Amino acid sequence: MFIETRGNDGKKPNKVNFSYAILNPSASFGGLYIPEKLPKLDNDFFENSQHKSYKEITKEILQKFKIDIDEKVIDKAISLYDKFDDSKNPVPLSKVEEDLYINELYHGPTRAFKDMALQPFGYILSELAKKQGQDYLILAATSGDTGPAVLDTFSNKDNIKVACMYPDGGTSDVQRLQMVTQNGKNLQVLGIVGNFDDAQNTLKSLLASPTFKDELQKQNIKLSAANSVNFGRIIFQIITDIYLFANRKKQMNFTP
Repeated sequence: MFIETRGNDGKKPNKVNFSYAILNPSASFGGLYIPEKLPKLDNDFFENSQHKSYKEITKEILQKFKIDIDEKVIDKAISLYDKFDDSKNPVPLSKVEEDLYINELYHGPTRAFKDMALQPFGYILSELAKKQGQDYLILAATSGDTGPAVLDTFSNKDNIKVACMYPDGGTSDVQRLQMVTQNGKNLQVLGIVGNFDDAQNTLKSLLASPTFKDELQKQNIKLSAANSVNFGRIIFQIITDIYLFANRKKQMNFTP
């Protein structure tokens, strides 16, 4: 189960399952939903992980969190790593010096490191929306990496519309072009006057705004987000670090 970070306001549920948290990431008083308990990853887990693929480790971690997502949906979401440069190793570990390694997170479809989390996250969220028969507006704020990855994963997905805000002049030319040339019919890209913090603060304000939600409700649209305010994205970011540790443990024979 997932609990609120800032207490309960009497309007929102205090304890929810994963599918609710991914669709409704904004908790009471502008807080977030986080796991009530974290699964234990002991030495046996890391010993066994040394011989497993990225997709196998991902599925095992999701199972340890006991998320309420159909196994077929999880399998399909994880299979999206097959679109990366190396389907067997979507996140290579490269040796730079004798004691320095780099986890390469740029091998996804948009070359943004956010692809590692957003490719499976986007599929799961859109499948949940489709299962409910409910339309969702997904908000995203970006300094350049999140935007292309969000737009790619949600492009032309059923029951999903996306509004992505970026600081005009505050991203690289490549990142801006990746966003404004996306051809998904359900996507809207907005260059704002301001910096990334302005975009992020606007996103948080809209998520917490009863007026904005009421206007959407008139069109039978609910509101969600694709930034790291959503634990559905965070969980896939955590897995990247776990996989990195398992790989280094294999090389160093290190005991946590």
